[in-house]
Amino acid sequence: MSVVYVHVGLPKTGTTHVQDRLWRNRDHALARAGLLYPGNRIDDHFHAAAHLQPERYLDWADPAHAGVWPSMVAQMRAWRGSSLVSHELFANAGPEHIRRLVADLSFADEVHAVLTVRDLARQVPSVWQENVKNQRQATLDEFVESISDDHAGPDQEPFWEFQDYRRITADWSEVVGPERVHIVTVPAPGTASDGDGLWERFVRALGMDPADLPAEVPSSNKSLSATQTELLRRLNGRLQPEDIEWRRYERLVKGVLIGDYLFATRDGRPEGLTGPQAAWAARKSEEMVAELVRRGHPVAGTVQDLRVTATAGDESAAVTDGDVVEAALDVIALWAKTGPVPDRSPALTTRAADLVRRVRRRLMR
Repeated sequence: MSVVYVHVGLPKTGTTHVQDRLWRNRDHALARAGLLYPGNRIDDHFHAAAHLQPERYLDWADPAHAGVWPSMVAQMRAWRGSSLVSHELFANAGPEHIRRLVADLSFADEVHAVLTVRDLARQVPSVWQENVKNQRQATLDEFVESISDDHAGPDQEPFWEFQDYRRITADWSEVVGPERVHIVTVPAPGTASDGDGLWERFVRALGMDPADLPAEVPSSNKSLSATQTELLRRLNGRLQPEDIEWRRYERLVKGVLIGDYLFATRDGRPEGLTGPQAAWAARKSEEMVAELVRRGHPVAGTVQDLRVTATAGDESAAVTDGDVVEAALDVIALWAKTGPVPDRSPALTTRAADLVRRVRRRLMR
């Protein structure tokens, strides 16, 4: 029987790690589990998701990659077992996009949606920090205020567009049926036992044995400490779109400053919710979990992982100016010790040419 699973995220729920591991295990998955993870490059799933919503992702829907999704569909059509497509840009696909995608998969006997979901106490600060890594300047307090119910509006931070699993499950249920919308919960801190982490839950939701996909990958998409995030947030005040083009910011700030230096000097916990913010998250979570339970979707893990206690707030001391200066000095020191040393001496070919000229001058005397 031909079955296609569409992993729609949610963003910041371990999706990058899951996708890296799926790509690393694609040969094992095909040979041992009968699972096709299509595509010729790891970023093909990104291009497929972007082209499903070209009006929304105009900058990313590059015509050069327009053939990626048809190619992936052809691969899945030719495979009579299970297939999996995975990218978090599918999370904000509306009913019309979902129907179009399912129509493209009309050859399949069944289409299922898979959502990886994490509790709001961890999800909200994680999404905020990711925003800071992408040139944003809002503080966590400002971010939480912008996504609270009392501040909904046309200019609202688009957090719920990707994170409201009630809407996302409802939209997919309308097209594929609620029994084919699977919830995979990210284990609550300290609750996952051996063999019950996110990866194992995800693979079991596909009806497969994690032992058949044994290749591991390093942890990716790490978190910055509260101090480092504040350093970057302040730096963003000088690196807005009018100051620096995105490609340069992405390569130098995200790739080098964050990837090579801030992660290497990380010291301390990420910033978390305060007590009042955690109380809000607890109330909101109860509403969302209750709706999930009412719909009866199959769950890998437990919905208890999605509940937030009102005492989950992070009461750590506020980051000071001195803390930010120390974090900056740590980065500069690491750069001085390990960064590439520019070669300011003349190129070898230039020195050789100068030598030849000097010899010729002597011969001409």
